[in-house]
Amino acid sequence: MTKLLLRKKLLTMGMIMFAIVLMTACQQNEETSTTNETEADSQGEETADEIAFIDSMDREVVLEGHPEKIVVLAPEFLKMIYDLDGEAVARMTTSSIPIPEAAEDLPELGTVNQINTEELVGFSPDFVIGAPNFHADLEGIMENSDIPFALLQMRSFDDVKEMAALMGQILGKEELADQKIQETEEQMKAVQDQLPSDANPSVVILNVTSQSVSVQRANTTAIEIGDLLHVNNIGKDMEASPDSQSSAPYSLETIVEEQPDYILLTIHGSVEAGKGKIEEELESNPAWNSLKAVQDGNVHIIPSEKYLSNPGFDYADTMQHMAEIVYPEVFTNE
Repeated sequence: MTKLLLRKKLLTMGMIMFAIVLMTACQQNEETSTTNETEADSQGEETADEIAFIDSMDREVVLEGHPEKIVVLAPEFLKMIYDLDGEAVARMTTSSIPIPEAAEDLPELGTVNQINTEELVGFSPDFVIGAPNFHADLEGIMENSDIPFALLQMRSFDDVKEMAALMGQILGKEELADQKIQETEEQMKAVQDQLPSDANPSVVILNVTSQSVSVQRANTTAIEIGDLLHVNNIGKDMEASPDSQSSAPYSLETIVEEQPDYILLTIHGSVEAGKGKIEEELESNPAWNSLKAVQDGNVHIIPSEKYLSNPGFDYADTMQHMAEIVYPEVFTNE
């Protein structure tokens, strides 16, 4: 009887010890699982905060979350950022392209092609936006200073849509960016719906600086606006300049042969100096007056602020401006 009781006690104690061990093991597994889940969630949050993209020069750019100190060296992106309720801490200087009112008092770092890099680095920005044509040489300085740097460009409305989506993501304004693009597309369609179906006016677009005159042939804002308005650009078939596929050398002889309906002039830099060059190189040539566009009064200096920098969300406004010139019978100046 005593042995039987002893066996029962030992069996009971063994069962109790087994239960304790089992409960301890389960608790440890739960704690380990909870710890792993917490670590995974933490890692997921770090990855989610990171913004990575490829810029216009096929370079990967990585931002640690939404930047708070943005420096903008390209006018069209400064405008887009402020259109999306963002802001910058410093900017480039420009004389011919308007600056958003809210950005007028920002510190200026020099002209687009002459940026003061010492002052730029001194701002300790967490993101810098530059233009491939002007700021590619800043890549080394930005990398050495551990400053995220993107070279971005907008040449077409497709670029505008892509860059708006990117800026929306960077600023945390995705919905506003989508809304702006939708509104812009609707406004552009409203202009196109008014175009006459039986007209195809021809145009030549000239670049004028204080030193030279050239013909726009492809990949410019003015050319794409013309394409959207079904305008025939006579410069597209001219041979490209050795240093730029978007332009061709100025040839009055070729223009006289083509006899475009309209001549549009874009002045780069000083307007006064540009007008002087127009008088000197264009109007002083007797052959200039043989052009039908000149005789009909269809020579127009188009505003730099609409055509030299991508208009972004104002594409429809620039389309309306050109439409009033080349389709005067349909679009009236207000």
